[in-house]
Amino acid sequence: MMDNQNLSTAQANLKLALWNVKAESTKSSEVYAQLQELELPEEIVSRLHELITFTKKVSGKVFAIGKIVVLKILEFVKAHPFLVVGAGIGAVIGAAIAGLIISIPFLGQLLAPLAKALGITVFVVGAVVGHRLDKKFQGVGEDIAEIAQQFFSFFADVLNTVFRNVVTA
Repeated sequence: MMDNQNLSTAQANLKLALWNVKAESTKSSEVYAQLQELELPEEIVSRLHELITFTKKVSGKVFAIGKIVVLKILEFVKAHPFLVVGAGIGAVIGAAIAGLIISIPFLGQLLAPLAKALGITVFVVGAVVGHRLDKKFQGVGEDIAEIAQQFFSFFADVLNTVFRNVVTA
């Protein structure tokens, strides 16, 4: 994995382009089916499914940012099955969303409704997720938040590098 200081704009653009190809080749119905398999509350599944329609334009190219984010969240859940079993899928997805909100500024407004549905206060999202997890699972909150942050750090670096100079309307 590269750190942000070694990530050039060209490398970030290439990585985002590769993620976008995967997102565009994945049908929305497939994503919805994967979300349903997680057995999340219907409101969360619906909000995550709505997220896949969010796009962002960079240099004349439209990127399926919402679908990329949802695919990355699903990738995170699949990469940490024991974490999910131990802490619960809602807590793990909450930690993932909290990490993304903190790490990628323009995603905050996009993920805020989902965070609210999960019961996460966006203002102090990291602390709240950790606190709520620790109330249920003593000492686990910080660990889950740290694992989510590590998993999404390269993703955040890529998006922050690509969108650094993009004006959000």
